Amino acid sequence: MSLNAPSGRPCERGTLASLPDVPPLPDTAGQARGHVLGVLQDRADSGAAAVGERVLGDVLLVVSELFTNALRHGGGVTLFEVRAGAHEISVSVGDRSTDLPATPSHRRTRLGTGEDIADGKGGYGWSLVRELADMITLVLQGDGKVITVRLPLTDTIDGEKPSAPAI
Repeated sequence: MSLNAPSGRPCERGTLASLPDVPPLPDTAGQARGHVLGVLQDRADSGAAAVGERVLGDVLLVVSELFTNALRHGGGVTLFEVRAGAHEISVSVGDRSTDLPATPSHRRTRLGTGEDIADGKGGYGWSLVRELADMITLVLQGDGKVITVRLPLTDTIDGEKPSAPAI
């Protein structure tokens, strides 16, 4: 399901009036996670294999990081799309910046406390996304970009699939 920023143009009678309403973009990372949970629930309701707790946590973490990065560093979210298949989920987030995501080379901490010194350049989010994703695609489009991340919906540890609570 794709959620796109509204154009702001009124819908006239005719071709556009017959198109289905496009749901609004989520306003927060929490709403984005809720949308993903709904997509995964629809997938489970249609008979697909259950998603384990660890996999679900990874997916929701990636969604939170992509969405928050688009808000914080990208000038706002312009596209949010989620597609779940039998074995993988794809999440796309668009924003208003052509700047590529950055991974900090080091973190500065306050001496003696270990407390991070906020420098406004970000944290570990993009590194986590890169670690958890099977595939990442970044496409520059006009004045922005779309990042698509593919994650597995199965969990394997030492070649075995653990049983876990399902969605």
